[in-house]
Amino acid sequence: MQYRDDIDGLRAVAVILIVFFHVRLSNVPGGFIGVDVFFVISGFLITSLILRETAEERFTFKDFYLRRLRRLGPALLVTIALTLLAGWFILPPTLYQATAQAALATLLSVSNIFFWQQTGYFDNAAAYKPLLHTWSLAVEEQFYFIWPAALVIAARYLSKAGLLAAMITLSLISLGLSQMLLADHASAAFYLTPFRIFAFGVGAVLALTGWEARNVITANIASLSGLLIILFVAGTLQETAPFPGLNGAIPVVATALMIYAGPTAIMNRAIALPPIRYIGRISYSVYLLHWPLIIYFIFLFGQAQTSLQVLGLIALTLAAGALMYHLIEVPFRHKRSGQFVIGSRQLARTSLLAGLIIALVSWQIHTNRGYPSRYTPEIRALFATLDTALDERTNATGEFNCNATENSRQVYFDVFADCLPAGSDRLIVVLGDSHAADIYVGLNAVFPDHNIVQLTGNGCNLAQPVSEKVFCAPFIAFWRTWLTDNAARISAVIYSQSGGSLIARGAGGIERPNAPEIERLSRTLVQLQTGDAPLIFWGPRPRFRPIIDIAMAGSTDPENLRNFYADTDFRSDDQLDRKLESHFSGTAIHYVSSFQPICQENCPTLTADGQLYILDNGHWTVAGARQAVQDVIRSDNRLQTVFAR
Repeated sequence: MQYRDDIDGLRAVAVILIVFFHVRLSNVPGGFIGVDVFFVISGFLITSLILRETAEERFTFKDFYLRRLRRLGPALLVTIALTLLAGWFILPPTLYQATAQAALATLLSVSNIFFWQQTGYFDNAAAYKPLLHTWSLAVEEQFYFIWPAALVIAARYLSKAGLLAAMITLSLISLGLSQMLLADHASAAFYLTPFRIFAFGVGAVLALTGWEARNVITANIASLSGLLIILFVAGTLQETAPFPGLNGAIPVVATALMIYAGPTAIMNRAIALPPIRYIGRISYSVYLLHWPLIIYFIFLFGQAQTSLQVLGLIALTLAAGALMYHLIEVPFRHKRSGQFVIGSRQLARTSLLAGLIIALVSWQIHTNRGYPSRYTPEIRALFATLDTALDERTNATGEFNCNATENSRQVYFDVFADCLPAGSDRLIVVLGDSHAADIYVGLNAVFPDHNIVQLTGNGCNLAQPVSEKVFCAPFIAFWRTWLTDNAARISAVIYSQSGGSLIARGAGGIERPNAPEIERLSRTLVQLQTGDAPLIFWGPRPRFRPIIDIAMAGSTDPENLRNFYADTDFRSDDQLDRKLESHFSGTAIHYVSSFQPICQENCPTLTADGQLYILDNGHWTVAGARQAVQDVIRSDNRLQTVFAR
């Protein structure tokens, strides 16, 4: 197969979509499909190479893996090293330790498994994992480990038709399993290789069959429709949509259409223009560097908001990728007189030595818990209390039994009766997501003699369609039934949730209240009203950005930490609070602001007696919950009436 310039063009399209998505351009919410484009290309190119060399009786596993090492190794090792070096100056201990662990997983080509095991509601968000993007490289590398041997053996014993049937069957099984897992194990379907094989398989089928459009009209239709589908999906598929599964099959088929169209098709010629093709050539380095650059930008300056910031970050990413391509990739792939300037033995030794050094450094960072010694004694003491505070909250909310989570589905309904208060009358129900669970913790601490019922689950708010939180569906249905069955014993229902889903992000990163979500929530809350018990909407609290770990890392002492967020723009949280207050004014639902009583002077990071107030970007510690509940109830007469004896 002669190398096709339009393949570099497709790579350019993929990496541009990914970069645009990660800098949070609102017009490419589905830019993450660029990874699937890369997978199809890899399946096509690798299978083509193996089949060609096998037919010419010159394929060897040694040469294949040396070529993969030459193509992927040097740039990846440099990226990991630079990420760890920058992390020393930027990352707080917990995140630095986690990044070192990710570096070890990346070196072993298992970072997809590492990040899959980390997925959970209280896991650090993607914005705090500078090596998260290496999950897709691990998937590719695992494909490289398995595919050559499987293909060579299958080609030896199967006819071409049999091999084709095996590829198609394997791809369909992978796609089917991926779709099946989306309901209960979406993170596994996203991260793990078996459920991504269908993307590689489609590319492999094209390579095996040699299918390519034979006339201009067919080629142009395939090319144009393929690119339009990719752009349409990138522009419309929401990040919360089930993926990959059948949604993932759409960009895979679209990419296959473009490869099938051939290099002379109209859109394939367009993306093969020299400037686009150049981006395709540097796409690997761009992909490697784009995520650490974006993450560290967020750490230092916050999310890119203005058009100038977004364009500057994109330009920086492309420039850094070009620099690494020419300084790292090209020297290792450069040939002179048909021979690599850096020989295979030197390549292997250099890569092994660099890998061992990075592994040792990563292990030291891990064993030293991210080197908290970089900070003052006062800040080190606060870091030491963070893990303890998280454990205390976990126990207080009943994280593994009384608070519904993806992990507690097997026991929740069996132990629910044990989670109810001892008293059976004048029940005060706290309903909602993990933020409601914080309120439950605070109320239990402040009013131990009240009968407070916990109906909470991580991520289980009532603003978003249940289809977006599939695991919440049985819990929410159970809560509805329980509220109806026990209406006569309930004296008040307090609903609360995170404000994130009630805020929309528009052009230029501007945040504003999400009117459709607020209206949906309003309709749902009205349906929950039963009997004479008041329904109180305990409003969303402020969102602390960056998270408390970073605030502590940027502070010299507790007093400095108290004032860390003094200049933070909480405007969108304030706007949401006022919008909700206005929306529910005059309705049967009583709205209580969290934002105003908590942030009267300064949104707090420490309690009055110096304990941590928050755990991350908004969840309260047990001490913080106690203080927050007291402040909010003190500000509202209706709540005071509910808790009066």
